[in-house]
Amino acid sequence: MVIGRVFKTGFAVLLLAALAACVPTRSPPASSAASAPAVPAAPAAAPYILGAALGADTLTADDGVSLPLHSWTADGPVRAVVVAVHGMNDYGNVFDRPARLWEKAGITTYALDQRGFGQAVRRGRWYGGDRMAGDALVLARLARARHPGIPVFLLGESMGGAVAVLAAARAEPGLLSGLVLSAPAIWGVGARAAVVRAASVVMGALAPGWTAPPLSTKNASTDDPVALKRIREDKLIIHQTRFDTLAGIVDLMRDAQASAAKVTLPTLLLLGDLDGHVPRDGIAALLRRMTTKSSPGPKLAFYEGGRHLLMRSLNGDRVSADIASWVLAPDAPLPSGADARARACPQLLLTPAKGCAFGRTAAKR
Repeated sequence: MVIGRVFKTGFAVLLLAALAACVPTRSPPASSAASAPAVPAAPAAAPYILGAALGADTLTADDGVSLPLHSWTADGPVRAVVVAVHGMNDYGNVFDRPARLWEKAGITTYALDQRGFGQAVRRGRWYGGDRMAGDALVLARLARARHPGIPVFLLGESMGGAVAVLAAARAEPGLLSGLVLSAPAIWGVGARAAVVRAASVVMGALAPGWTAPPLSTKNASTDDPVALKRIREDKLIIHQTRFDTLAGIVDLMRDAQASAAKVTLPTLLLLGDLDGHVPRDGIAALLRRMTTKSSPGPKLAFYEGGRHLLMRSLNGDRVSADIASWVLAPDAPLPSGADARARACPQLLLTPAKGCAFGRTAAKR
């Protein structure tokens, strides 16, 4: 009976950390060969790492590992490049819907299957935030070299948001022009975060092979039933969570939080009112760390009724259009008015949209 209660408590805590009900298995990272010194490049291009290569449908990382690559080419002249980083248990092609919209705006998009996800090497293995951030930076460098003089933006969704923050904090000056965080999985810095990490370590040690079922529809990650059905039926998405990986996930969220103060890039941060997966205290801490005397901090956008997977929601095209607008003109208002809603209703950062009159007008235009 006591063991059962302990398991239920640990299960609930860890399931919260699992965010979008997607977590792989954990293993030691693949061997990482030392990278060669960066080769000097033209002023318009970032340095690249010797041995890395960008193919038609693969990214060869700096350690020689080949990762599946998905790309969408801009219609006409390329105005911007987006390197998109997927969330837990997703894979690169989940950006197909927004990327097709961005094509029409002159934006080329690249997204890889991160190690352990989709069709990447050793599916189901956890390689750690350092390795994932490194792969994102390699892709960004190669994309910049392929498109000299074109701004490159790093976009992360959910867990990919944590990877993107970690990568942006480590990027060399001039590589990235901006950062887009869609419901980033950034944990808080207080006692609750410490408890979750401790629970994940304990459960991972006691029951490493146990798996948690997907989250219930009550806490669904999208309000689009068609998108939800696709997620459930997609065999390239991992649908169960091993407890022995959650310590790694929590460490990634913690490391991203700790690195946030080093990110001085223009940043767009998107949140849905009804997102039950992202800890709001973690987002608040992230904003504090990213707002300094030299940086105004991220531009916030709050979406009424929005859930976790904003780009795969019923209003997903509106969110994607906001991203395209910001990438091409960061100082301009967002077409949906979601940024104005965030300014008018700052309380939405910590509470649902109840009582926010602005959200029932401008945000629905």
